[in-house]
Amino acid sequence: MAPASSRRLSEVNGPRIELISSGSELLNGGTVNRHAQALGAALDAEGYTLSRDTTIGDQAEEIRAALSEALDRAEVVVFSGGLGPTGDDLTRGVVAEMLGCGVVMHEPSRLRIVERYRFRRKPLNNLVEQHALVVEQAEVLDNAAGLAPGELLRIGGAVLFLLPGPPSEFQAILTDHVMPFLRKRWPSSPVRTIKFHVAGLGESDLLARMHEAKFPFEEINPSFRASPGQVLLTLTHPDEARLTHAGELVQSLLTVHELVALSHDSVASVVADLLTGSGQTLAVAESCTGGGLGEQLTALPGSSRFFVGGVIAYANAVKESLLDVPAELLADQGAVSGPVAAAMAVGVRTRLGADWGVSITGVAGPGGGTDDKPVGLVYIGVAGPEGSAVREIRFGGSRSSVRNFAMRAALNLLREHLVG
Repeated sequence: MAPASSRRLSEVNGPRIELISSGSELLNGGTVNRHAQALGAALDAEGYTLSRDTTIGDQAEEIRAALSEALDRAEVVVFSGGLGPTGDDLTRGVVAEMLGCGVVMHEPSRLRIVERYRFRRKPLNNLVEQHALVVEQAEVLDNAAGLAPGELLRIGGAVLFLLPGPPSEFQAILTDHVMPFLRKRWPSSPVRTIKFHVAGLGESDLLARMHEAKFPFEEINPSFRASPGQVLLTLTHPDEARLTHAGELVQSLLTVHELVALSHDSVASVVADLLTGSGQTLAVAESCTGGGLGEQLTALPGSSRFFVGGVIAYANAVKESLLDVPAELLADQGAVSGPVAAAMAVGVRTRLGADWGVSITGVAGPGGGTDDKPVGLVYIGVAGPEGSAVREIRFGGSRSSVRNFAMRAALNLLREHLVG
């Protein structure tokens, strides 16, 4: 293992931090690896950087090699996975072998598991109790979200964290133990960030406007992340005055309809704030999105203050009976049409007694499209105190992409009407 001085970054730059995720299911596509996203976001918010992300299988030799290499390079290594009781959970044994020590039962963790099962009235077996095994030299980190505790080990000049693989448990120990350790050991100033959620402009269009306005690229390196119907522009800089100046410049380049949100998490949260602030309510009528829009809205804390309810009107008969869409209109225009979208929005607003009604009807695919109404064609309807409006959108991609784009477009159309 390399000496600490040769692998460490300076104290000014902070520690070099690496992540290793173990699990064959991560490599074969059976499970989405969310660890890098969780760790990277947590580190970035505190002014640290994730230097490397490695994914390996469950084999002991892979675990040993990945750990040896990472501990040679980094001051902090976060290793996830392999802390369960099954035959492919090898992490503790490999680490103990590397340290020349054993694996022992951590009695407080075992008792916590016993109590958890007793409370849930579930039978307990010896295999479950093996979640409480830890490397003999480890400092044990309580797991508030699951069974296997986390572990902290000091190896040479490096710190090794062993975390469980399930995302909720990984996040819990990351929040409760890893981040507090880093803040205490390597204090840093959180990086200042401004985020712009932009609709109706592509990355290249937005970048062209910034170049034309002489954005200070030499001082601030913007990052762009495109998603269906929206671009997230992030500006980051340690100096608040310079960041504010750059942010004001970007904001001046965008219209009220293009700037969906400024440092909000989502367009849904913007709509929620606008509705709550004005004391207005919303109801939704969904066809091709199958309740997804309602799910997004009710996932927000406090949604009961503005969200009345929704109708999933997949079949024409439901559009007629629950939303009062005329049968003649459906026969003449078809379910995927502007007039039907308008009627759905008006119908759900009236039926549920809301201030605003939003509707979505379209062809999400992969089948069902025609020359006149291809896959990706969606109509969004909005009905409010002063009448109704419809927007036609066309988007390519998978069924999931079309549905996600449609929901975001629906929320953005409502936002435009709410801001006038």
